Amino acid sequence: MAAPIYPDAIRELYESEIFGEAWALALIAVAKNDRDRYHFDTLLQLETETKARLRPLLYKYGMTLLEDMDLSDVDDAVADYQNSATFAEFAIVTKPTVEAFLLRFQEIDSVAPPEDKEVTQSMIQHETAILTWLELESAGPNEASLDTMIAELQYPLPEPGRV
Repeated sequence: MAAPIYPDAIRELYESEIFGEAWALALIAVAKNDRDRYHFDTLLQLETETKARLRPLLYKYGMTLLEDMDLSDVDDAVADYQNSATFAEFAIVTKPTVEAFLLRFQEIDSVAPPEDKEVTQSMIQHETAILTWLELESAGPNEASLDTMIAELQYPLPEPGRV
């Protein structure tokens, strides 16, 4: 992948969240059980809040807030879940994609000006939280796997059974 050009790379961050939101919504629609659905609901909340946090930065640089982009890869990402026998298998298959996003976010942060670092570094935390979730779930169901993602949320969803 080419070296990031700043501030154009902000759009790349935003589009990653648009994709993540579409992916989470599609996963919710095919969730195999309530536990998986709650995990995908939490992922959706994280993607939505993060996308909103990026909007002021896009606006600062005169970029559009429109969300027109190709989302055709969402179907393949959802198929990874549908074709997995277990959630752990899905997590293992998905980790490399999240690792690639994390590396890209680190590259973008490395060229961001100091005044934008709070947001670009929050993107690294965001992707690290998703990676932590997948790493923990790769070993099998883990009650603490969502903790890092939930800690990133301004408006966390109530846990099932507490609604």
